[in-house]
Amino acid sequence: MTLQPFYVVFLVFVGIFLLVLAYGLFSVSRWTHTREKVPESPRGKAGNSGVCPICQSFLTNGAQVKSALFPGGSDRICHIFGCTHCHPYLEDKVVRTCPVCKKTLPQEGYLIARMFERPGQKPHVHILGCTGCRLSRSR
Repeated sequence: MTLQPFYVVFLVFVGIFLLVLAYGLFSVSRWTHTREKVPESPRGKAGNSGVCPICQSFLTNGAQVKSALFPGGSDRICHIFGCTHCHPYLEDKVVRTCPVCKKTLPQEGYLIARMFERPGQKPHVHILGCTGCRLSRSR
């Protein structure tokens, strides 16, 4: 019994259609399960670990706060610019505030801090103020 050429072409097209359909279904479901859902920058308490000291947004896994560390001894001067929610661009409903003077921190502003490094311990950061309150005192 031989198949007619029409049936062979029809079965090839049906097979290709089923392969494309299966690829689309499995690839979309894989994307939705592996995508990390980040909440709309919830707020934490300033001073807690994993919270940005400027905008109080929780840091996701692997996120870091942008800072500059200057040379020195066991206590070094540090400038803290912010996390991905507030630096270099400010997200909606995010307010940059200084934890010392409680005033709004401008986009080009930063925090001035001291970072203490002790052998065998995590670094400790003590925030001294912002460019508004700390630098105005020294002038």
